[in-house]
Amino acid sequence: MTSTETSNGHITSTPLIATSFYYSVQGQIRHGEFPLNSQLYVKTCYHHGADWIFCHGIEEGLSQLATQKPSGSRELVWNFPLQSSWKSTNPYGWPRLVLSVYGPDELGNADVAYGYGSTILPICAGHFTRTLAIYRPQSQSLLHKWTSWFTGRRPELIDPKTIALNEGRDVLRMETLGYVTVEFHTTFKDFQSLGYDSSLSRPDQLTNLPAF
Repeated sequence: MTSTETSNGHITSTPLIATSFYYSVQGQIRHGEFPLNSQLYVKTCYHHGADWIFCHGIEEGLSQLATQKPSGSRELVWNFPLQSSWKSTNPYGWPRLVLSVYGPDELGNADVAYGYGSTILPICAGHFTRTLAIYRPQSQSLLHKWTSWFTGRRPELIDPKTIALNEGRDVLRMETLGYVTVEFHTTFKDFQSLGYDSSLSRPDQLTNLPAF
């Protein structure tokens, strides 16, 4: 509220009009399933439009190295926290979470890129669970495949955010390596003041959307 004094000495109050909205996300990267890999860690970052401003939280993260249990379970448990707050004037360019999966290979080479995944952050307030497919770039030929395996330098993206873009992604040769489960808890501020609706009558409508 703003207060102004009129010519006759009376004070009037005028409500402030919101010109932007705030969006907050908290959650965690729970676990992943990778049949061919027993030790992996995850890097996180975000891709967003020009109208979005990152205000607070973890913009780029690095999890611990997770190891599969001796019991034979294929799960790699990270429980890596996610926290970010955003400010924007419109929903265009809604933020996307980008995951990069790394780990040692069979020859002992460390920090080998195993795959990438991306999902749009939930567009409604509430609690959501997403399962992201992790895609690994493929070599262009059999010779490149053998060379990369011996040297430990497998095909990888120069910019992991490429996986979240529409342009240029159609020329990538990828194969599915595994899956990662992520939890989100989202809240909004001043979203409805700008004429947008952050509610969802059926939350299951968004939980099963494809991530790629």
